[in-house]
Amino acid sequence: MTRTYRLLALTAGLSTPSSTRMLTDQLTRESAAALGRDGAEVEVTTVELREYAHDITDTLLTRFPSERLARVIEHVRAADAIIAVAPVFNVGPSGLFKTFFDAVDMELWKGKPVLLGATAGTARHSLAIDYAIRPMFGYLKAEVAPTVVFAASADFGADTEGQADQQPLTVRVRRAAAELAVMLRAGLGEVAPETADADYGSDASNAVAGRSSSAPMLDPEFADFVPMGTLLGRD
Repeated sequence: MTRTYRLLALTAGLSTPSSTRMLTDQLTRESAAALGRDGAEVEVTTVELREYAHDITDTLLTRFPSERLARVIEHVRAADAIIAVAPVFNVGPSGLFKTFFDAVDMELWKGKPVLLGATAGTARHSLAIDYAIRPMFGYLKAEVAPTVVFAASADFGADTEGQADQQPLTVRVRRAAAELAVMLRAGLGEVAPETADADYGSDASNAVAGRSSSAPMLDPEFADFVPMGTLLGRD
């Protein structure tokens, strides 16, 4: 039976066209090619976060996603892997990129294979992907591909002073795509629904032990909640 992989590309470029979208397209194209070499089918969905800027802001304020953004969130949930690319401003990714991840349930990213990319005007911003973007996905417990791809304007041929990376952009993109393909073939991100909460399940069970079986189960975040009446009754 032919395996079908679902790739979701999240691109946070702020203009049209943008170098961020150009890098995103290269990463998705090479990732699809790497996955398809063994006969697998690949479905690619690309989401321009710029088009959801107002929805993302409203969700951050109200905690209720709009219908449009809810569809994007479902794409994230259903994707076998995420390709996330952001422009770098000053010392980190664009606010649009970071705000999207602030507005989405962090549990969606747990164990999700992610290929990271970033763009900027010059190579002086290249370290931002390692000290500002990769740590964020580490906190979200995503599985980040070892190779991350940074592209400056010079990498797209807009430079005549030799500021482009010594290794051509195409080579770095293909290496990162090959690593993502290896991760997916190894089964990373395939977590059975019934074991998705295994990391806190036992703690949550112990925390509510002794309570009435009819009492509603608390969210994991509040599994150690102790009623005020119980606290006041202690010596």
